[in-house]
Amino acid sequence: MRALALILVVLTATSADAAERRLSFVSCPIVRDTKEVPCWITRYRGETYYLGIQQDIGAAFYPPQLKHRILVEGVPTAGPRICGGIVMKPVAVSPLPEIDKRCDQILPGGAYRIDFAPRGAGPNRGGVPATDPARSGPPTRSQAPPEGKDPKTFTVRFDFDNDFMTARNTAQVSAAARYARANSGAQVRVMGHRATSLLSSGERLVEKTGIGQDRALKVAQALREIGAPAANLEVGWNEASDPADGVSDFENRRVDIVISPRPDAR
Repeated sequence: MRALALILVVLTATSADAAERRLSFVSCPIVRDTKEVPCWITRYRGETYYLGIQQDIGAAFYPPQLKHRILVEGVPTAGPRICGGIVMKPVAVSPLPEIDKRCDQILPGGAYRIDFAPRGAGPNRGGVPATDPARSGPPTRSQAPPEGKDPKTFTVRFDFDNDFMTARNTAQVSAAARYARANSGAQVRVMGHRATSLLSSGERLVEKTGIGQDRALKVAQALREIGAPAANLEVGWNEASDPADGVSDFENRRVDIVISPRPDAR
């Protein structure tokens, strides 16, 4: 029991430390136009933070837009800087829908270099090397759905106040549809969620009413279009905004697809 209590104390302290270090703020995205590939940074309270590089649409980091502010949620790391900015890992970046013409800054690459981006053959011309933060590597590819006859949940995540489906969204939808087809007669339940984000300033950003429904309907339509059995498809949404803790708020902006095979099929 004493060992278990010690483990719980350590886990609680680790969680509290992560919450204390995590940042959540709204700022303007900035493009640093390096020779290899554009990188995205932002500034908050006098510090520069690295967000990611411009890559294939299937990559884990989906680039924001100039002339739109962004909601940045992540944990600053102590490793080497990239493009002059502190690396945030993990990080969630959500372009906000309103136009803000002040967010239009493009900086020259200067001596900065992105040495982990895919590029063609050619000499290395020097510069400030970057260290791959693991989340900016090769584009992610859709994986085969897990095998078996047990209920499984596939989670589709979204940017703040948005129902736009990126390639990483559609990969999850496709995996769910394949699992449903592999389990004939399985019940497919789609549940959309609306969320709140707690900023480091103490302000709360609440997603618009109806966004959970919009997300659920869009995912359900995608499932039908790629062959999920429509007869067994149930769609719902949560109009109440999930509570914010400033740590895992980005995980609440989601649609859950629950595939429940028939008991007699196991």
